Amino acid sequence: SLPSPAWVAGPPVEIDFYRALQGSSIDHHTTQSDDLASLGGVIKYIHTEIIPEHQEAATRFERKYQVDAIMKRRFKVKNPDLDQSQTFFVDFGPFVTFDQGQSTNPDLDSLYKTSGDFVGVQDNQDPGLALTKQNPNFWYSVSGFCPNLPWAQMPMADGTTTARCNSEEHLCEAKGTPDNPGVACTTYADSGDVVMGGLCGADLNNTVPTMDPNGTHGCAYTYGKATLVNLDTLVKISDQKCNGGKPCTDWFDFRKNCDDASLKKMFDPSGKIIDAKNFSEGQESLFCVEYDIHPACQQNCSSAACQKATPKEIGIPFWLGRCDPEANARRAELLADAFGMEGALDKHQIVAKDVLEQKATCNNVGTVSCQPTTDAQGSKGGPYCSRSFGGVCYQCHIPGVKTAYRPDADSQPVCPYDILENEYKSLPKPACKSTNPSDVCCLYTSTCSGSDDPSKATLDADGLRLVEHRCWKEGSSDPMLTFAERVAREKLGGALDPTSTSIKSFAYHQWGVSPGEESFAVFVASLRERSDLSPAPAPTTPAPSPAPSPAGGAPVAVIVVLVIAGILALALLGAFIYRRKRQAARQWPVATEGGNHALTLASPA
Repeated sequence: SLPSPAWVAGPPVEIDFYRALQGSSIDHHTTQSDDLASLGGVIKYIHTEIIPEHQEAATRFERKYQVDAIMKRRFKVKNPDLDQSQTFFVDFGPFVTFDQGQSTNPDLDSLYKTSGDFVGVQDNQDPGLALTKQNPNFWYSVSGFCPNLPWAQMPMADGTTTARCNSEEHLCEAKGTPDNPGVACTTYADSGDVVMGGLCGADLNNTVPTMDPNGTHGCAYTYGKATLVNLDTLVKISDQKCNGGKPCTDWFDFRKNCDDASLKKMFDPSGKIIDAKNFSEGQESLFCVEYDIHPACQQNCSSAACQKATPKEIGIPFWLGRCDPEANARRAELLADAFGMEGALDKHQIVAKDVLEQKATCNNVGTVSCQPTTDAQGSKGGPYCSRSFGGVCYQCHIPGVKTAYRPDADSQPVCPYDILENEYKSLPKPACKSTNPSDVCCLYTSTCSGSDDPSKATLDADGLRLVEHRCWKEGSSDPMLTFAERVAREKLGGALDPTSTSIKSFAYHQWGVSPGEESFAVFVASLRERSDLSPAPAPTTPAPSPAPSPAGGAPVAVIVVLVIAGILALALLGAFIYRRKRQAARQWPVATEGGNHALTLASPA
């Protein structure tokens, strides 16, 4: 028997968790024995699990699981002291999948027994949705009372059951209540009490919960008041037209009555595009599709079959581009903006400012995963950790050091520009291998050579990195627009319209909270593909000034009149001669072989 875990020192972690749900069900149940997601993770969940048409029944009247909203809650998390092998991203335990309130992983029952309740995390990677390493998604799990048993007796009347009920364990019994728990409920090793769950405060009056968890049994997390975003509003379902040009009112109106015939299509299992038909009630009718994706791309965006597929998707504009990392990042920013997050659409900010600036640090005593290695010259570029990646302490690195801390450091995300300005401020600076901005390291240490003035920066990788950094400092895409105009003009012989929406979008996506990794050649190629790129206007050459008339010569007007008169006279003379020849041709006999004579009939003059 282990001693009861003591109060865990240090402030709790503040972080926003998201969930897709039916909006009307909010606060009907406490959030426990459940799985949630990061902001990008919840969009990913809807994109891959909820809306692909070919996965669902054509006869349905709502989205899968009745999802019509996205919830955001601020959580405070303080897990018990877990073994390093069970600690993830500094503050969390292992992720637990819950099905009907039951943990699906029997191996984790022992962790609840020995360590108590915990909040878990998992870096979610799905080949069916394209992301860059700079935009990871996360799943979270929050433990509840009696986590090894389901909410209700399994199987249910409709056939619903769980894997552990069907397994040799046969854990089908309902978990019951804290006052009357199920017989098979997991218990704490130190006290023998039933595992209570980690929730110790649901503050439904304040966005940030007033109560702090302390990491003891039954107190690993608290949460505040929920904020909802309506999914129809987010995806702009009302931009679609229904019933002859009227804005669609909601998802079902769109599905039943949309005007756009191109949206009345879907993929069959082979990837063939077919009509989206509903055969309910003995009648056949077409319906409109919010989104569908080619089955090959559903499995893996990078597969050869997906690359060959044309088209890859069908659906309304918001969802198009599931295999495009830039489009997926943009969707996350749009959701952040819908939740009122400052800087979401103009500064790439998808983590709340107060979460980034909280007291809970990543580089704690004994946390080797976030402690940069050093030598006599300075830091080897990592590992650092930042909460810019979804709010968790996620490893990142600084490129361009003399000696990297690990051979595959480039597989980690590039750290935010400000990584050295806070908890790493007192540690040795990175030992940069050069002052070239293209090597990136000097951007963190303010030792780069060259100008970041977009009108003067060199048109190469060095200039591109400097201008990206300036955009971040100013929180504006204007420097990148100026730089792109110069590249278009001097490298491509073209011109950009800096006021066009397409060019503004291009400029915005060339920078972020971290240095870019795109080569200058790719930047130029991307710019060349822009539909807004037009030929540069030819330089204007001034017309030569008329030479003055020679002294004593005739006035210019007189000379012009004489020239015109001469031209007219020659024209009249030519016409007279031509007519005489034509008349002669009509009268002259043509001698034929043998001395016979015949007339040649000429065409009328």
